[in-house]
Amino acid sequence: MAQVPAGYWQQRVEYQIDIRLDDQTHAVQGRAKIKYINHSPDTLQRVFFHLYWNAFQPKSAYAKWVNQVQDPYVNTKLLELKPDEIGRQDIFTVQQNGIAIGYKVNETIMEVTLSRPLLPGDFDVFDVAWQGQVPVIIKRGGRNSSAGVAYTFTQWYPKICAYDRKGWHADPYIGREFYGEFGSFKVDITLPKKYVVAATGVLQNAANIGYGYENEGVAVKPNYGLVNVWKFTADNVHDFAWSADPEYKHEKVQVRDDLTLHFFYQPGTESDPSMQYLKQYAAETLPLIEANFGRYRYPQFSFVEGGEWAMEYPMMTLIEKVSPSDDLRGTAVHEWMHNWYYGMLGNNENDEHWLDEGFASYAASVILAASNGADAASLRRAALETVVRVGAQVTEPAALPANFYHSSDAYFFNAYAKGEAFLWQLRYIVGDEAFEKALLRYYAVWCFKHPTGDDFVRAVERASGMELDWFQACWLRTTKTIDYGVEKVAADGSTATVLTLKRLQEVPLPVEVLVKYKDGSSEWYYIPTDYQRGLKKMSDKTVIQEPWSFAADTYDLRLNKPLTSIQAITIDPEQRTADVDRANNQRLFP
Repeated sequence: MAQVPAGYWQQRVEYQIDIRLDDQTHAVQGRAKIKYINHSPDTLQRVFFHLYWNAFQPKSAYAKWVNQVQDPYVNTKLLELKPDEIGRQDIFTVQQNGIAIGYKVNETIMEVTLSRPLLPGDFDVFDVAWQGQVPVIIKRGGRNSSAGVAYTFTQWYPKICAYDRKGWHADPYIGREFYGEFGSFKVDITLPKKYVVAATGVLQNAANIGYGYENEGVAVKPNYGLVNVWKFTADNVHDFAWSADPEYKHEKVQVRDDLTLHFFYQPGTESDPSMQYLKQYAAETLPLIEANFGRYRYPQFSFVEGGEWAMEYPMMTLIEKVSPSDDLRGTAVHEWMHNWYYGMLGNNENDEHWLDEGFASYAASVILAASNGADAASLRRAALETVVRVGAQVTEPAALPANFYHSSDAYFFNAYAKGEAFLWQLRYIVGDEAFEKALLRYYAVWCFKHPTGDDFVRAVERASGMELDWFQACWLRTTKTIDYGVEKVAADGSTATVLTLKRLQEVPLPVEVLVKYKDGSSEWYYIPTDYQRGLKKMSDKTVIQEPWSFAADTYDLRLNKPLTSIQAITIDPEQRTADVDRANNQRLFP
């Protein structure tokens, strides 16, 4: 059974946030009371906070980075923002246990020097007061999206940085990824009452707010004031996001007693039918998702139109624009699966981006394949084919932290395609049954924790009985590739044949060979690599061979059939590997 390492610990943080929005000036005023519990064995002398909105300024480090690398995926408007368009988080005061303490802000990171050390097992309560300005939408969040959604509040509050087995992760923000501590949120959002709000968490005062949140048959209490105060709570999450628009249409579906799906979108001829389809598809697909990847453990999930592109947050996903021209189903499933891989399994997205993006892509491929019939095989092979087609152009390994990629194209390739292909290759190595078991064990053990790639690989090793660190190292820490071919076929007397197989590139894999004979019969051969120290479950008709030594680039496979009887020899006939040259995988005989 997979298990957390001995001595594992993680910090906990409990937020109480009051945020007020002036929609005339796009100004916000906020106050956060943050209880930070030190479960580490270390005494802390300082703590760090993220101030993400400070990145959205034309002279920020983020803007300089965008200009330097000419990143095509960031709106160049960032470099031209006017004072009334920038993002800003200005800190008024920071208190530790009621006493004002010193702090210094370096753009997106605030460093707080503690007035007294925070000992192991102890906690501090920080009060942080700030004001800011909602930026025009540049990266994921802001105001006035392309679809006309008024506000998308993401990375909007002073968020305490993660502290884990590797220490502090006070990473400056340049538009890449996120990492946070699990805990709880109580968030009060005050804004003009014309707005409808979608958010992480469960609305506590639905009978006072209405807008579709109230239970059926409940009369919403009249509000004669100018504002609403929306009160949300969430537990076991590491972030909190919300979106607001006066035109939102809000619909919900109760899929079981403890789970409601919400849908927020601007009604129209394009969005209405798309969201109606998504409502049905999501409800029907949830049992398949949970059977393969584990039970969804939050009480609600919201599909929300807003933001930029599509982006995941705990209990919600933001989709920039809902229209039939978008692949809404594919986007929605990928982002929904992030509530497993990023949400409930809270990995460090900056250090191991593939551990959430690759997993969400893999999960989406599995889910979409289940309902696509003839296209199922192509969905399963898509990531492998992308690796083959694009991999040679990428010179940076997947293990490189997200912030250090010079090219966004290389980052996207490694996080998504190569990350997904890693899982398909592991599944090929250990077999379907062991891999599926490993995924569920990984989820069960690491839910609401901070797993690493090593933790996942250990889960697969335990489920399969194999050694797999060699493949993890080759695939993620290098740019080496896979290529096996049929080098030579020779008669061995009149009754036997010797196939000489060759490894032409450096990544070792177990090899499967299908031999078809002219009489219509066939034989399937399985050659494990000596690195794996075990065998996957195969058909009883499969002929198991001695392991192929990683130090040898050729392997002789002896067939007890004459050469004249052979019709075709094929390596990897099901195309389950990212073999970069399939032309040498097959030999045909007249």
